[in-house]
Amino acid sequence: MKYLILALLCVNVWAADNTITVDQIGDNNTVYISQDGTAHNVTVNLGRTSSVDNTNINIVQQGTGAKTAGVDIPSGINNGVIVFQDGVGNHTASIQNLTGSGNNINISQTGNGKHEFNLTNPFNATNNNNTVGVTQSGGVGAEKRFDLMFSGANNAGVTVQQTNPNTPDQGGMNIQCANCGNGWSYIRY
Repeated sequence: MKYLILALLCVNVWAADNTITVDQIGDNNTVYISQDGTAHNVTVNLGRTSSVDNTNINIVQQGTGAKTAGVDIPSGINNGVIVFQDGVGNHTASIQNLTGSGNNINISQTGNGKHEFNLTNPFNATNNNNTVGVTQSGGVGAEKRFDLMFSGANNAGVTVQQTNPNTPDQGGMNIQCANCGNGWSYIRY
């Protein structure tokens, strides 16, 4: 007889200067983290010792002050990561060590302040059918920057949008793929 184990971790924090660290172990999990107030920091590690598959991470950071979200994906398939950062203050989101297949990453950064997104993976990592969607928007002073290092990508898709014609934006993509597949786009308004 097979058993399905489903874990749901839900963390809501309404405080100043809060930090959350999650080491996720096991497959088929949902992690929801919501931070509101002043200054937030979240670190999620998907599978420090073994692969984590079919897991969804949803991080919402709102309020004022600096907001930082980091997700480490050293191996795994069909994982979803959503990071939403809003409000006044600088926003930083990073996906590190991305290795695996069918992972879907969506980042949205809005509000006044600097927005930065970084995606790195090990050199010659195996990445198949991963998708990345990033939207960076905001008003006056909302500078935007992204850096993508996507090595060993096959059939991957990346879309980055920066929406503020009055503020300088920066971006850099280093993409190495044998079969790029779904395409790459950078849109600046």
